[in-house]
Amino acid sequence: MLNLATEADLMRLPGIGPAKAAAILALRAKIKRFRKVDDLLRVKGLGRRSLKRLRPLVLIDPPSIGPP
Repeated sequence: MLNLATEADLMRLPGIGPAKAAAILALRAKIKRFRKVDDLLRVKGLGRRSLKRLRPLVLIDPPSIGPP
């Protein structure tokens, strides 16, 4: 969940090391929250190929639990 992830959480993702994790957190702080996974394209060094690999592994926010 990108809007709750710590640096350690992000570094568990393939291709995300300390520098990219820090850049993701800096972007999140700047924009307040991610609204879509494509927001990650604003991170230097994360391109469409990386995003394609990450897309099935990340959520923006926790799933909401509504009434039954």
